[in-house]
Amino acid sequence: MTRLGRWPGLALAGLAAGAVLAVAAPGSGVTTRASTLDNAAELGAGVLDRVAVTSDGTVVRGEDFARVAPPDVVGSVWALLDDGAGAVLAATGTDGRVYRIADGRAERWSETGAVVVTSLARGADGAVYAGTMPDGRVYRLVPPRGGQLQAPVLVAELPGAQHVWAVQWDPARHALLCATGPDGKLFAVDPARAPADAATVLFDSEEPHLYALALRPDGEALVGTGGGHALVLGVPRSGRPRVLARLTGDEVKGIAVAGDGIVAVANEFPEQPEAARRTVAQSRAPAPGGSTAARPRPGHGALWRIQPSGVTERLYANADTHLTAVQWDDRRREAFVGLGAGGRVVAVGTDRTTRVAFDVDEQAVTALAMVGGARYFATSDGGAFYRGLDGAPQAATWHSRVLDAGAPARWGTVRFRGAGGFAWESRTGNGDLPDATWSAWEPLDADAGVRSPRGRYAQVRARFPTTGDAVLRAVTAFYLPENQRAVLTELTAAAPETKAGDARSTALKLAWKVENPDNDTLRYRLYFRGDGDATWRGLLRNQEWLATPSFDWATEGLAEGWYRVEVEASDEASNPDGEVTRDVRVSEPVLVDNTAPTVTVRVDGDRVRGTADDGASALLRVEASVDGGEWRPLRADDGVLDEPREAFAGALPAAGLRAGEHVLTARAFDEAGNVGTQSVRYRR
Repeated sequence: MTRLGRWPGLALAGLAAGAVLAVAAPGSGVTTRASTLDNAAELGAGVLDRVAVTSDGTVVRGEDFARVAPPDVVGSVWALLDDGAGAVLAATGTDGRVYRIADGRAERWSETGAVVVTSLARGADGAVYAGTMPDGRVYRLVPPRGGQLQAPVLVAELPGAQHVWAVQWDPARHALLCATGPDGKLFAVDPARAPADAATVLFDSEEPHLYALALRPDGEALVGTGGGHALVLGVPRSGRPRVLARLTGDEVKGIAVAGDGIVAVANEFPEQPEAARRTVAQSRAPAPGGSTAARPRPGHGALWRIQPSGVTERLYANADTHLTAVQWDDRRREAFVGLGAGGRVVAVGTDRTTRVAFDVDEQAVTALAMVGGARYFATSDGGAFYRGLDGAPQAATWHSRVLDAGAPARWGTVRFRGAGGFAWESRTGNGDLPDATWSAWEPLDADAGVRSPRGRYAQVRARFPTTGDAVLRAVTAFYLPENQRAVLTELTAAAPETKAGDARSTALKLAWKVENPDNDTLRYRLYFRGDGDATWRGLLRNQEWLATPSFDWATEGLAEGWYRVEVEASDEASNPDGEVTRDVRVSEPVLVDNTAPTVTVRVDGDRVRGTADDGASALLRVEASVDGGEWRPLRADDGVLDEPREAFAGALPAAGLRAGEHVLTARAFDEAGNVGTQSVRYRR
């Protein structure tokens, strides 16, 4: 097998992403095939360890980051707040705790006693406020003193609210804005009037939930709705609220001010839960960001840009998962988006270019603090904190998705298009997910050949060099599948259908079904033998090549009786000697009977009597007709028509007949459908 590493000057623009390419003719069982990854979706479908995949299908060295494990088991992280001093605070569930992350470690910072702390905001005086659920409360958090946690101060218990989804400090109102559910109200909370008279309703929405909240420089509150419609609302300091945009989907999960415009993430779900009702409380706390976790099936999300004129533009869409959070980086002119599945943060530019900025082991990225002095993001489904680090990572590795050969295969050369001295490795297995049953990672040989053992599945990875601007644009892995046998699953034989009045055919229609996993070109051979015979005889003459799964068997030259048919399927046309496989299937007994029964009949007074004889099969029906009239069944003398020779009798049809000569006709049918008749004249 010829082995090549890089493709010098070879263009892959014409190769479809993930296509399985045959080097020789299609359908060849042992022909070398190839799996090619050459666009952003395919190159980004594996594991990205400190590498970035851009929307133009390029893999480059990404940003470095460090995982900070919480000191306790954290089920979910709902919000992050930059404290302005190089650290972030994290709101978590299900124990209602807030953690402070700084200098590579996390520690408990406050405990609210609520089920979940959903949101955090910092007031003008530096005070930190927290919204909770399912009690619908707002607290001012007190920093630890002397290493001891301090009890939070209750600021407000929002009337009619169970979930405080988002909070935002409004310096002009000197109040904390609170977006809530399930009654869809926006509150302004004045800490100076806590706790009895602190809350005022600024806006009462028709939507059941207000999930997202942001504040324009002019003081207009931006609100995202959920529970039915994906609306972005504007609530100015004075004047009437307005709808800024109606986005595609069921909910707006996050909003951020982007210059003079807005960016927002909205999600749509193929299956809707029971409609949210403003007067019925939810029975359990949903996952971070609202009701997404309660959905029957995963949805899909999009990032939208809303211009001051109200024109909306979709910057990014993900058909595989919903989006959980968004932040706008004004310096980079791009938005950071958290994905609800896959553990990724995606950066999206206003020109709709994208890059996978971070990829971590946990499934859902649910909180972002990417644009302050400390750059963090956090996850749920295994709560963890991650800090973005300055400088290029020293170790960066791209992993392909799992490649499927369709059958156990011998893996050959790995070739790539790009630039840089990558260190390539591979591993293989027969399970579709890499686990302990797979082989260990092993370097490719000097000619870029895979040294891993045979297996149906394979994965390759490229370690980026520690220096230089390495870039990866396409990867192809060649493989040679083991030949899989075509299996015959069904074999039938039946007389072809004939139209009324046509002569009965003496041919039998043989037909069979076959499972052909390799899509090989198959050759069929047919044999037959009589029941009781020891020798199979060929049905095809002169080495006839039969490639279709059916055959009309002319039986007029055969002795009558029961036969069996054998079909052999061979993939010899697609495989060399030593690799050819065959399968054989034998039919149930097939009756060959081309002779009509012999019928004798007479009239005996008012009775019809006679006999019918067949040389090969049982008689199934005997009928009589007078003067071409209606056929009437006759009964066997022994009660059942089931033998090759039967005596029969019946009443002579007489109704409506005039005196004189008449013609009686009797006919008998055998198992093969042959019909024998006899007519006699009689007088009445």
